[in-house]
Amino acid sequence: MRHRRLVPGLLLALVVLVTTVAAPPPADAQKAKRGGTLRVSYGNEIANLDFHTAPGYEMMWVAMNVGCSLTNITPDGTFVGDAAKSWTVSPDGLLYTFKLRDNVLFHDGTPMDAAAVKFNIDRMRDPATKSGMRPFYEPVHSVEVLDPKTVQVALKHPYAFFLHMLSAYRTGLILLSPASLQNFTVDDRKQGKPGAIIGCGPFKFVEWVKGSHLLLERFDKYFQPGLPYLDKVLIRVIKDPVTEMAAFKAGEIDFIASFSPEHVDTMKAQNPKAQIMTGKETTPMMAAMKVTVPKDGKPMSVERVPHPIFGDLRVRRALGCYGIDRNEIVKIAFKGQATPWVGMAPPGTLESANVNFLCPYDPAKAKALLAEAGWGPQKPLTFELMTNTEKSVFSVIATVIKEQMARIGVTANIKLVDKVSWMNTTLQDGPWDMYVEDLLSLITIDSNGYLSTAYISSKSSAWSHPWPPTCTGTPSPARPSTWSRSRG
Repeated sequence: MRHRRLVPGLLLALVVLVTTVAAPPPADAQKAKRGGTLRVSYGNEIANLDFHTAPGYEMMWVAMNVGCSLTNITPDGTFVGDAAKSWTVSPDGLLYTFKLRDNVLFHDGTPMDAAAVKFNIDRMRDPATKSGMRPFYEPVHSVEVLDPKTVQVALKHPYAFFLHMLSAYRTGLILLSPASLQNFTVDDRKQGKPGAIIGCGPFKFVEWVKGSHLLLERFDKYFQPGLPYLDKVLIRVIKDPVTEMAAFKAGEIDFIASFSPEHVDTMKAQNPKAQIMTGKETTPMMAAMKVTVPKDGKPMSVERVPHPIFGDLRVRRALGCYGIDRNEIVKIAFKGQATPWVGMAPPGTLESANVNFLCPYDPAKAKALLAEAGWGPQKPLTFELMTNTEKSVFSVIATVIKEQMARIGVTANIKLVDKVSWMNTTLQDGPWDMYVEDLLSLITIDSNGYLSTAYISSKSSAWSHPWPPTCTGTPSPARPSTWSRSRG
């Protein structure tokens, strides 16, 4: 039985160019050479290392290199085999049969076989696992082992985005050793206990010293011949972009994984030879409004009542549709390197449609809607605009929105929190009004499924953002898996 859900009201969406920074290659770097350590800088701490439950893209960059998957997806949207060498789909679209490679091993030496695939998918689907990715597995009816190298997934109904879901960044299937999952606790994996994190990807997990670094090491028996080229990957967390750029200039790091556009000019001035890489981004940055709150005051409660401010559609239209000047945000926060967009599915994705004409910037219309909803000089509207310290551009966007709200007589009080606090508040149905952040990449998932299956049932433990809030987008800087298995 499908449950009725609120359709998110879109506030602001912009799609940005990906920006990453790498040290210049040596003069003799005509082709890839084996060896060396890539020193990577993250702008935010990894939440934890239980790949099936941990939130955050920082975790996924590690997971996609420690774990392998059945399939992968190329930048142009082509599906390619990973641990699966081939697959077939039944005419009715209900059966996906995967043939596995013969030489895929977990880092503990155990085979990555059909039973391991079934174990991992079943674990993701189990409500007790409390995986935030469980909603994407809702179409799966069962997983069957046909033989050690053949696994079949039966769907409840045809699902055109099934391979997207398996292959996608942040929603993709990360295969881990069943032995490690059974022999170690969730807390062991969250804390990075040695032996608890065993995948089948190009790099082995070595250690995680929270607040300092995370170390990965080349897996010599990786199934892709000759890969990876690197011996090690060392990840450091440098939250302050100025400190990060100084470390890059001093030669202490080789690669800045996620770089905000407002710092590009400074980087070019400080490091003229730095490689600043840009590309089309598929992760919209967004502003989100909460539409409902728990009737009984208990987070995640099924019984909902309208949010005192944004439960009113007129207010959402006033602020999120006509009160936001997306072009101004692109100009100020992203130096013009973004695409104003109404909606969460970015341009060029399978389900995207340009509906920008529905929400032109119109402060007069915004004020009229607010007055109709009972807000105005005699009853001024004030709300809290939350963002986090993950990226400095978030605060820039929030500041521009605050100024735009003031033009229509609305006060937005900015609340700046760390990334973990933001996740705990938003993903656990805590108290908030509006926030600025980015959304998981929508080029590889069914955004309708993302919204409609986020809340599965009253007995489900899988609550996936953004239900019950209202979501809205903005542009987004980098989310590359630049040193992932696909690149060796």
